[in-house]
Amino acid sequence: MYTPHAVSVIPELVGHILEHIPSSNFGPRLLEVSPIWKAEAERVLWKRHKKAEEAYDNAVEKKEKANDALGQSLEEEGILRELEWKAYQKACKELTDTRKKLTIVKGALERFGFQIYVV
Repeated sequence: MYTPHAVSVIPELVGHILEHIPSSNFGPRLLEVSPIWKAEAERVLWKRHKKAEEAYDNAVEKKEKANDALGQSLEEEGILRELEWKAYQKACKELTDTRKKLTIVKGALERFGFQIYVV
């Protein structure tokens, strides 16, 4: 029996399922399920991409600020203060981690054949 309401919730259900699949597990085999899966996979991946890009941009800003603070303490006092050094190291680690996450999401998009354009 065909129920229009049941069909209208399928994309939403597929979206919820795809939200829990790690980006590294996305691949062409998901496209074989149905066009709904492909559309939802694309939506989920672009959402993850946007979030990963924002996190990366924030990490770049934090690293730049930490680097400036580190340089300023060196100029003013002639020494590297431990607090600024730790903040700089933390910012570098965060930048590395966010870069890895962004790379994983971009890889998933490329495996699906979606084009990533840099503006």
